[in-house]
Amino acid sequence: MVAICGIAGIWHRERPVQASDLTGMLNAMIHRGPDDEGRFTDRNMGFGMRRLAVIDVLHGKQPYYSEDGKVVAVYNGELYNYPDLKILVESMGHHLNSQADGEVLVHLYEEFGMNFLDRLSGMYAIALWDRKTHRLILARDRVGQKPLYLYENGEMLAFSSELKSFMNLNGFRFDVDPKMLSSYLAHRFVPAPHTLVKNVTKLRPGEVMVIHADGRRQRWLYWQPSITEPDSTMQMTYWADRLHGLLVDVVRGHLASDVPLGVFLSGGLDSSVLTAIAAGTLERPLAAWSATFPAKYPGYDEFAWAEKVAKTYGIELHRVDVDLTITPERVRELAYVLDEPMADPTVLPLDGVAKAAAEQETVMISGEGADEIFAGYAGYGEVHSLSWLRKVPTWARNLWIQQNWPGSNAFRRAAVPISERYRGVGFTFNPEEQRRILKPEWVQPDRPGAVAEYWMTHANLPELQAMQGFDVQWFLPDDVLLKADRIGMHYNLEIRVPFCDHEVVDLALRLPLALRRSGKEDKRVLREVAKRVLPPEIVRRPKQGFPTPLTDLLAGPLHDIAWDTLTSDSALTQEWLNISEVHRLLADMGPGHGTTARQIYSLLMLELWAEEMQSKVRDAQRRGYSSSVIRS
Repeated sequence: MVAICGIAGIWHRERPVQASDLTGMLNAMIHRGPDDEGRFTDRNMGFGMRRLAVIDVLHGKQPYYSEDGKVVAVYNGELYNYPDLKILVESMGHHLNSQADGEVLVHLYEEFGMNFLDRLSGMYAIALWDRKTHRLILARDRVGQKPLYLYENGEMLAFSSELKSFMNLNGFRFDVDPKMLSSYLAHRFVPAPHTLVKNVTKLRPGEVMVIHADGRRQRWLYWQPSITEPDSTMQMTYWADRLHGLLVDVVRGHLASDVPLGVFLSGGLDSSVLTAIAAGTLERPLAAWSATFPAKYPGYDEFAWAEKVAKTYGIELHRVDVDLTITPERVRELAYVLDEPMADPTVLPLDGVAKAAAEQETVMISGEGADEIFAGYAGYGEVHSLSWLRKVPTWARNLWIQQNWPGSNAFRRAAVPISERYRGVGFTFNPEEQRRILKPEWVQPDRPGAVAEYWMTHANLPELQAMQGFDVQWFLPDDVLLKADRIGMHYNLEIRVPFCDHEVVDLALRLPLALRRSGKEDKRVLREVAKRVLPPEIVRRPKQGFPTPLTDLLAGPLHDIAWDTLTSDSALTQEWLNISEVHRLLADMGPGHGTTARQIYSLLMLELWAEEMQSKVRDAQRRGYSSSVIRS
């Protein structure tokens, strides 16, 4: 295998594409692949890649070609079932020139046509050119571990692993779409396929796009997570046995690497299970890295738990005090690194620990994804409590609400259908708060296109199942996996997430609801697996997540950048936001105002993103590209 960490290309309706047309786009992604570059052009299409070598470091040049040169491909990612795919294509008479996993793609396409995607297991974004039919095929992995952005202007379509590379594309207009602000404020990200930039979309997880020779476009989902009625026939032992065996196989595949490999170990259930399985599988020593906050941020240090796991398995553990990396300057840089405005504060400790790990490792294993697929978030527990409130007689509920007694809000929420109530784990501004913070002309429904369709289709599902379905299809790829990709690639670090293997996701989403969560008891089947590989105290410890003391940070090192940035007369967001409401939120910032802190951080990252993008667009203009400055 060989990780290819950035791809970009152009399809033009009228004119030939030259290799030089790709230079600016590929240069913008050199951080994703410092080891190598490759390009290909044919008639009105051209694509290229930047490479970070992980396996078969000396070979694996891209693009990949079929034997007759009629099929050409570039890709970004890892195919974890490459050994099986290699045997398959060789049994069909194909010859491989390297151990690079992506080479099998062209031969699979030759043999199976568009169904070749069904045989892939891994993380990937693929661009494949069929020289016989002159059609371009773009595809993204099932769960959304690797991104692929699209820009269209009527004459051309460009695609890239990062949105920012379009700024180096001649004629690109970088215009903010204020109609998507409501969605960003609601979720703290913009759900795919939309972005906050006009004329730019992104492929959804499990989506493929075909551009035909005559310019016709087709987009469809070749895979979706199972959001049907869950299985209810088997007992705990059956599901724990299946999950344990699957995780062992998946982790083994994720450990393949010719370069240094480590694991992010928080001491929580998810990373500890993966660490235990990896330590029992890997034949060489394993190193672990743990992010910590000092004592001045009480309740945010999990290092003692990580130490217990590391000592159990004889793993070298590195402690990283991430508060030292959280500076105003770095937060501003992160707004650009993340590529889209994304207001998840856990990116702050991830950035610090990834930077430290990258000094010694090239590949890291991470426990991301377990909360979404195994129902680990505390918010999922609301399903249980609200179901009890609905049993209270209607007259008593109404009286409680009328008197505004403690718990009135819970009674109100119990009366609202899940399709109207739930906006995901990252929920930040409710509709009324959006109406206050946004200028009237920019207030829109916070559920664009595919999200609205999802809730119309799944409104009658059991509430827990519907919530998980939303988070797996949007929160996981557009927040959790987005930050892992951007931060990892920024430091030339590949972050692998075994829980996001599509077979693990499928199994988890078929679990009986009672085995996913029961009241406050979360991740029940995963905990059963954990009992087999971890010390009992780790299994029983309460969930803490990847904590970030956001309120303290905004009252401390990030206080001035929040105030100065959001209240500046030159703030770009003043075109969209009511400044009086921004001032009110800033004045409320402080201890005990966690919701306000999340809202301020969301606005801060939006403003910093707009400023950084505008600055980089102007830099592109000075270098001779004709991109337009940011505007609404």
